[in-house]
Amino acid sequence: MSDDPPEGEAVDEVTRRLDDALERVAHGAAVSVPSILLQRALTVAFTAALTNGLGAAPYGLFALARRTQRFLSRIVLGFRNGLSRFLPTADQEERDALATFAALLLLGVATVFGAGLFLLAPRITAFADQSQRFETLLRVFALGMPASVWLFTVTEVLRGIEEVAPLNLTLRLLYPAAQLAVGAVGAFVVGDIAFVAGGVLAVMGLTGVGAAVWIVRARGFRPRIRGEGLAALRRRYLGYTVPLFLGGIATTTQRLGFYPLIAVFLSGVAGGVFSVGVLVSQLVRLPLMAINQFIPPVAAALNEEGHEDALSRLYHVTSRLVLVGVVAAAVPVVVYRETVMAAFGPTFTEYAPLLTLFVFAQIAACAAGSVGILLRMTDHQQALLVTNVVITTVLAAVAVPLTVQYGLAGVVWTYLLMLTLNNGIEVAVLYHLEGLQPFTKRHSYPLIAAVPYAAVALGAYVLAPGVVGAVVGTLLGLAVFAATMKLLGFTPVERRLASTLVERYGELVPGR
Repeated sequence: MSDDPPEGEAVDEVTRRLDDALERVAHGAAVSVPSILLQRALTVAFTAALTNGLGAAPYGLFALARRTQRFLSRIVLGFRNGLSRFLPTADQEERDALATFAALLLLGVATVFGAGLFLLAPRITAFADQSQRFETLLRVFALGMPASVWLFTVTEVLRGIEEVAPLNLTLRLLYPAAQLAVGAVGAFVVGDIAFVAGGVLAVMGLTGVGAAVWIVRARGFRPRIRGEGLAALRRRYLGYTVPLFLGGIATTTQRLGFYPLIAVFLSGVAGGVFSVGVLVSQLVRLPLMAINQFIPPVAAALNEEGHEDALSRLYHVTSRLVLVGVVAAAVPVVVYRETVMAAFGPTFTEYAPLLTLFVFAQIAACAAGSVGILLRMTDHQQALLVTNVVITTVLAAVAVPLTVQYGLAGVVWTYLLMLTLNNGIEVAVLYHLEGLQPFTKRHSYPLIAAVPYAAVALGAYVLAPGVVGAVVGTLLGLAVFAATMKLLGFTPVERRLASTLVERYGELVPGR
């Protein structure tokens, strides 16, 4: 006699697992969206303060130096990815051991990388033919590398244990608010970009320390180095994260390799424009960022427990919801690109046409949903490593000639190509290895609804150019977009999810 449950019970179990997973992910997203919006607003305000207070060229040097440090720190942070993979299913002693080992590993590697950057700063400056100010900024960021890595290590622990509120308070409010305060003082009082760099790193370290104190007090985490079975646990952690660390070199080159390229071939102003273009276009990524807050532990648990059908349906639903949100955010940024870029000063307004390419790049990055995370959570980090190495090799061959030939526009076209290739190939790899793919016919619905949305927004822009027309056009366009999506229809799963969210958070909406 078979031990398998009857077919109806199996379907009910998949539905139950799916609803539970979606509710957990949606809870993280619902709580995270306001905080991510606030974080992005504070970061935009910080950037605008520097560009308007100190000028495009000093901000450009700051951006180039900071991204050079971030290039190295992102590689180091490849070692943190095991926290989201293993913490959700670990007991308290294992959690203590994992957090301790990861923290020591990350801080140790960050210190080595920071020292290397500090010593090489003069040579990097000379090779890029930049000013002494650039060297000073490089050295400041090199000294602060452990502080920046510490902040993101602690917040990864919060993500792994699904502490939504503390994560958002730390990463989305306290740190960006303190960064904005430092930026405002540095730009309008002190008038020194090096002061801003040092202040930003100081608040990163202090915020990370505060979050760590909360974890120790509220969740009972304690440093744990010795104990039975810990050596095997550390080997398992390293076995999982070393490929991600190595793959992070390729991934980080894809994401941040543009800044060294700009430093060598272009100017500080070009670095500032590219940085602002990425910053503004990443506002479009908000839906994916919200979903990704807690999809790693949820997907890891479904994979660990063998719930493949629920994981597949979770991917379908979340990727479509992400695309709906991304398209809704992308249309006004493209239509009102000149108004948006004007907030950073006249130099940036001249480059407003490039913002369209930045936005298309973000749509390409988000269309497949959480594909990279799912590859990691299904333990295919080695395949992810090979994929990223191949993509990085292709881009390295393309980026330099495009930059030399077309300048900043060539860099932006390379950025668009990189995100499109990266996500397209990762989807193919995930489907080959796990049979998971994000797309259904319903993924075309947001693209269809975007047509009347864009028409309304563009009409408002023609009738009333400027901020007022942008606000009115966006609101009217969103109403048309929502009506079109409703007409095209939602699935029963999406309706159940909406009902659950309304029931859970409805009392927070004014007027209800």
